[in-house]
Amino acid sequence: MAKKLFRIAIIITAIPSIALSQFLPNLTALSETIKPQVSSIRSLNFIQPFTIRYQTNAEITAFINDEFNQTVPQTIRQNYDLLIRAIGLYHGGIPFDFEALIRASQSQIGAYYYPANRSINIPTGSIPIQELRVIVVHELTHVLQDQHFGLDRLLSATNSDKLLAHQALAEGDATLVEYLWSLDRAGQAMSDAQLQQFINTIANTTVDEVKRNLKDIESDPQVVQAIDETPDFIFEQQLGIYFRGLAFVFALKRRGGWATVNRAYTNLPMSMEHILHPDKYFAGESIEEITLPDLANESFAGNWELLDRDTLGEFGLRIIFNTFDVNTPSHAATAGWHGDQYVVLKHRDGAPALVLFTTWDTEQDATEFKTAYEDVLEIKHHRSTDFRIEQQGTDVLIAESSRDLDLLFAYLEKVRFTPTVALEIFDFDGDHIVGFSDFLMFAAHFGTSSSDPDFDPRFDIDADGMVGFSDFLAFASAFGKQIARNSKPAIVIDPHIIHRTLGFVR
Repeated sequence: MAKKLFRIAIIITAIPSIALSQFLPNLTALSETIKPQVSSIRSLNFIQPFTIRYQTNAEITAFINDEFNQTVPQTIRQNYDLLIRAIGLYHGGIPFDFEALIRASQSQIGAYYYPANRSINIPTGSIPIQELRVIVVHELTHVLQDQHFGLDRLLSATNSDKLLAHQALAEGDATLVEYLWSLDRAGQAMSDAQLQQFINTIANTTVDEVKRNLKDIESDPQVVQAIDETPDFIFEQQLGIYFRGLAFVFALKRRGGWATVNRAYTNLPMSMEHILHPDKYFAGESIEEITLPDLANESFAGNWELLDRDTLGEFGLRIIFNTFDVNTPSHAATAGWHGDQYVVLKHRDGAPALVLFTTWDTEQDATEFKTAYEDVLEIKHHRSTDFRIEQQGTDVLIAESSRDLDLLFAYLEKVRFTPTVALEIFDFDGDHIVGFSDFLMFAAHFGTSSSDPDFDPRFDIDADGMVGFSDFLAFASAFGKQIARNSKPAIVIDPHIIHRTLGFVR
């Protein structure tokens, strides 16, 4: 089961509580009217049946609670506040435990598409008809994604950073379609340059702007309180998935139309670094898959309980720098990220520990990160000496603990990591194994170059403009390997309230 903080946060920031209404539009009829419009914009056809239905707030809340119960381990639930503070995602004065997270989610319930039963589920309530149409457009795009690319596969990532990148692809795609649909309905044609400027503005929306605008349009004092008490990292995650995802998908579309967007569902972004920097995705830039040693083999392990092990990525590290508001801008402090893994531990006396191994493109990148992170540590530990940070070439090692600090740092120094292009890149048919059918697909494109009409960049592993021998060697190194699956059910929940904060949907 997933132990991912960022995965837990996906259900926050959705539609506010709404009053029940006896006059509800027929969703099936509305969907049938909008389907051809979405199909035309997205250049994909609907090929399978699906359902669209209303659910009461109570039914959606029960579904969300069930998801929490199935996917979040007790160690996370019981130690949530300790965990997010240890990582550095939160350092507010109000404890934010797991029950607070559930309360926040219940106050902001959203529409969602559930691939397991191919259903769009929309809250029963007095949603203005134009806003309801936008919701349906967004969710119908998820239906198309699921039918053509498989959202379960898309969301079966092996760490939180990679999962966020995959979600950003799906949500950015659906958000772009809804904006294009809204512009078309309003008769507001935009050039690519104008649309780029518009999307850049959206992508740079801040958490403070979102919170302020949410409270301006919300009349329920309990919802306003929930907005105030929800940690910024949860809002930042949503902005990253939807708005940075929007900018990424638009960059794909500008490069080669919807066909290039479609190919991204096979050649998936490997990390949020690819979402934040589409040029790195186009260049096929790899990351380092960091693997911290097995704790069971360490002499100090008997004193510690493992709470979480995961990857922060450039995006997660940006959030940490924003949380502590250091002098160095977060984008500058995290530039050149190349891989990381952290472990959060809890001592038998209740004291937390964080060990974090990061690696960077260059020694200069590593030095800049280390310098900025030292400022975080000073604030986080109130000028105590309960941490150790050290640079070793392009690697920066960090241990934070009031117990066994030297032992934890020695544990970090045993890290082994593997330079990799993620195995998913070679799984062209999406069956979670790099096998013979993938080889046949690769062989069919061998020898093609970017000047050929049938060139497919999925098979140009080294991004040199030709599917050649170096690409074959890379494929051969992955042949026969299986790709780990994740058991987290795929849920796609639409927080369209964010769109209203921009004044785009009325």
